[in-house]
Amino acid sequence: MRNIIVIVVLLIEGLLAQSFGQNKVQYKEFDWLLISSPNFDVYFYGDDTQLAEFTAEVAEEAHEQISKHLRWTLKKRVSIIVYHSHNDFQQTNVIWQYMQEGIGGVTELFKNRVVLPFEGDYKQFRHVIHHELVHALLNDMIYDGSIQSIRKMFSP
Repeated sequence: MRNIIVIVVLLIEGLLAQSFGQNKVQYKEFDWLLISSPNFDVYFYGDDTQLAEFTAEVAEEAHEQISKHLRWTLKKRVSIIVYHSHNDFQQTNVIWQYMQEGIGGVTELFKNRVVLPFEGDYKQFRHVIHHELVHALLNDMIYDGSIQSIRKMFSP
């Protein structure tokens, strides 16, 4: 059974490493800055410290709410990467997929990172943060913080 799980995890990693047909074009070079809160590391660029602080505050509030419902608190810190626009978000190299219009955010499974574009609507942004953190807490609960933990558990 152990060997089957290792093979499945390695196959998934191999498939995700193969992207064909759409290349992400990197138009900008981002100079990332960091703000930390008790459970989150918020990465942002430019001089929009207010947006990063808002993200950290909302993330902590969402964590408190979600933790009550799931009866689970994060074991590992979660990184939140905030982009200033959907165009910048489409350039992310955190995940390999191309981010089409309409995708409001994504939680990456391998390192349990949340990637979000801010498009000017704080109410919608708050909703997306909350939604993505549900995924992050479930990943923490099921995969012990990231799917990499499963691989480590079954590696010799």
